[in-house]
Amino acid sequence: MTDIAARIAGEQGTYVDIGSLRSRSENAGVSDRRPITVPADRYISADFAARENVLMWPKVWQLATTLDSVPNPGDFVEFTVGRLSAIVLRDQSGTLRAFQNVCLHRGIELCHGSGEGLTELRCQYHRWCWNLDGVLKEIPSRRDFGVVNNDDYGLRALAIDTWGPLVFVNFDAEAMPLADYLGGAPADAAHQDLDDFRCRFQVTVAVPANWKTTADGFSETLHVQGLHPELLQIYDDLDSDQVAWDHAARSRQPYGRPSPRIRPTPSDQDVWNAYAAVFSSRVGLDPADPGEVPPIGEGQSLMSVMADQLRAARAAQGIDLDRFTDEQLMTLDQYNIFPNITVLVFPDLLSVLRSRPGDSPDECFLDAFQFDRVNPGDTSERTKPLSVDVPLGEASFGVVLDQDFALLRHAQRGLHQPGFTRLTLAQEEIRVVNTHRNLERYLGIEPSEIEGDHPFA
Repeated sequence: MTDIAARIAGEQGTYVDIGSLRSRSENAGVSDRRPITVPADRYISADFAARENVLMWPKVWQLATTLDSVPNPGDFVEFTVGRLSAIVLRDQSGTLRAFQNVCLHRGIELCHGSGEGLTELRCQYHRWCWNLDGVLKEIPSRRDFGVVNNDDYGLRALAIDTWGPLVFVNFDAEAMPLADYLGGAPADAAHQDLDDFRCRFQVTVAVPANWKTTADGFSETLHVQGLHPELLQIYDDLDSDQVAWDHAARSRQPYGRPSPRIRPTPSDQDVWNAYAAVFSSRVGLDPADPGEVPPIGEGQSLMSVMADQLRAARAAQGIDLDRFTDEQLMTLDQYNIFPNITVLVFPDLLSVLRSRPGDSPDECFLDAFQFDRVNPGDTSERTKPLSVDVPLGEASFGVVLDQDFALLRHAQRGLHQPGFTRLTLAQEEIRVVNTHRNLERYLGIEPSEIEGDHPFA
C-alpha cells in the first residue's frame, strides 16, 4: 500500500450522525458554535488545482463507467479525469479490467471513446500490441530495442471494483479496497437493491465552474428554500438526517410532506399538485391537470396515497414496487462519495452525477447517468446506454437540475471577488466540510485550514 493510502486507511472509522446538529426552529436562538469557514481560493487557484492533479486525483476511487457500458468481452470505455486517462474493458474471459491509457513505447494513448469487439490493444503509432489482460503481445522490430522483458512491459493496471451498476477505478493499484472507501454507504443503501438498475443514458455538459462548485450544489439541501422553492411543498427539508463515513456521506430526504418552513401549512391538494409538477413522468400525472387528491382512507396519510400512485404508475410499466414500504418509496437517499460523485436513489429511480475538472479551475464537466429499475432476477441482455455531449442550456434536465445549472456560472464568478476570501458554512452543509476535510488529507494540508466548530475537528 502506498504511503498516502496507508495514512488514509489508518484514519478510517470516522462516523458522524449529522442529523442531531440541526434545529427545526428558525428562531432557536444564537448558537455559541464558531462559524465553519474554508478558503475560497481552493475553488479558483491554479496552484491548488495542480496539487489536486498530482496528489488527489491519482489516489481516489472514481466512477469510471457503468456495467451496462461494458457488458461483453471486447467492450471498452475510455475514462478521463483531468490529464489522467484509463481504459476500462472486458477481456475475452469476461473479466472487468482497467489500465492506464498509454502505450509503453512512446506514451501515446491507446484508446479513445468507447467501442466493442476488441481482441487486442494495438498502438496506432508504432503498433506495439497487448492482449486484453494487459500482457505484452508484440513489438514490431523487436530486436532493435535490445532485451525487452515482457513482464516489465505489461499495461499499468488500475484497481477496479463495482458498487451496484457503477464501475469504479483507482489509479493507485495499491489503494484501500472500494468497500472500505465507501464506508457504510453500501449497507445503508442495501434496501435499494442497486444491482437491479440499468443505465439508460449518460449526458456530459461542460460547465463554467470549478468541479467543487458543482459538486457542492449536490452536497447540501440548505439551498432548496432559495433555488427550488417548489420542492418545499412536498419535501421536509428540516428533517433530513445526515451521516458521514470518512469518504462518503448520506442525506435521507423525505418527500410527501411539506417543509415546516411554509406558513400557512399547504393543503393536501397543494401538496398533490406540487407532487405532480415535480414528478409528473415518474408518477403518471399531468402536471397541468393532476386532478383532485385521492381520498385518504382511515389509517392512511397523504404520503401513503402518493406512494400508491407511484406503485400503480410503475406497475403499468411492468415494474413491481410492492416490496418497498410507503416511506421507502417517498424517500430520496443522496450519497456523496469523495471527491466528486453524487448518487441519488429512490426505489424506482437512480441518478448519478459526476463532476470532473476542466482545463482551468473555472471549468468542469458534469456527467449525468440515468438508470431505470428492472425487476429482481431480470436476465435480459444489458443494452448499452446512449452517451451524448450537450452544450449547457440546450437541453432540459428537469426543473430542479435546470435551476442548479443556471446558477453555477454566477456561483463561480462570485468566488473571484477580492473581498470574498472564505466560505462560511452551516452545520447542515457538513457534507461540503467533509469534502474539504478529505482534500486536506490527500493534499497533506497541516494544520487544517478549516476554521470553526464542526464534527470532524
